[in-house]
Amino acid sequence: MKPKYELLAPSGDFPSMIAAVEAGADAVYFGVKEFNMRASAKNFSISDLKRINEICGKKVKKYLTINVITYDSELAKLEKIIKKVKGKVDAIICWDLQVIELCRKHKIPFHVS
Repeated sequence: MKPKYELLAPSGDFPSMIAAVEAGADAVYFGVKEFNMRASAKNFSISDLKRINEICGKKVKKYLTINVITYDSELAKLEKIIKKVKGKVDAIICWDLQVIELCRKHKIPFHVS
């Protein structure tokens, strides 16, 4: 029987992601520049998703954090990001209603945090 918990680890850069995966994390969460609250982390770019998927493989879930307040002026850029990550992350961690609506629109799972 599969356990009912998930060990979720933050990843602000590739060394921390590799360490989390090697330590047995079930999932990692990370942000992209501009749209997450971990501004002090190096963060990732959309082009890093290929390497992230190589590191995590199929066993480790990947959650993208978009956990900031979004403004109407950012919606077009945000929607581009959400379209690009579809199928490359397991879910988006968010709380802003505009992000939730974009996730629903593009059928991307999300977790409210």
